[in-house]
Amino acid sequence: MATKLAKNGEYLEYIIHRPTGGLNTDQIATAICMWYADEYDFDEAKIEKHNLKQFFFKHNTWNKVMAKVKDIIWEEGMTRLDYAFESITCYDDQVKKATAYLKNINPLIGTKKS
Repeated sequence: MATKLAKNGEYLEYIIHRPTGGLNTDQIATAICMWYADEYDFDEAKIEKHNLKQFFFKHNTWNKVMAKVKDIIWEEGMTRLDYAFESITCYDDQVKKATAYLKNINPLIGTKKS
């Protein structure tokens, strides 16, 4: 924690985050699916709204994707990621689809150094 002078002249307390770990592709994909999951019509067995496709069309660079993921995690918290499968329709399919989009944007994510 640090007290710093804000632009408006008021002293505010800021939280300083020092990373001790990272997010894997499944966690990033789950965070995206928490807010932008596709909507399904089970009567006709098809996707009604392609929210993931629209998300990755709008956030087409790695920095834009990760900025949005940070916002989602800041809003929802890391513990919400553990139980996200309960509220996401067709969780495995949607996470797999989001992971494929992520690998197209950043092919190094999830790989190990040789």
